[in-house]
Amino acid sequence: MYQFVEQHYQRATLSVQEVADVAYLSVPAFCRYFKKMTRHTLTDFVQEYRVGQACRLLLDDDLAITQVCYACGFNNLSHFNKTFRKFTGQSPTEYRRQRLGGG
Repeated sequence: MYQFVEQHYQRATLSVQEVADVAYLSVPAFCRYFKKMTRHTLTDFVQEYRVGQACRLLLDDDLAITQVCYACGFNNLSHFNKTFRKFTGQSPTEYRRQRLGGG
């Protein structure tokens, strides 16, 4: 399941059904199992993974924040900014500025 997320996180849509199928479980059984094992819903797990990847990409000053957003599977900038702040406490711009020494 982790490998599936790692390989497909860049897709804007990643359904619970797809991941449940990989695990050979029904959707309800998968959701119970996943929550028990990770203490996260699949959606939260995927979002956290995407934000982690975005953090790595933001260290490349050549990439625009919009490019990072779409490269990490978010399908709109507003949602990316909101989700990024939820997990890091900063906007992508603030994160980049702090890490690259600009502020």
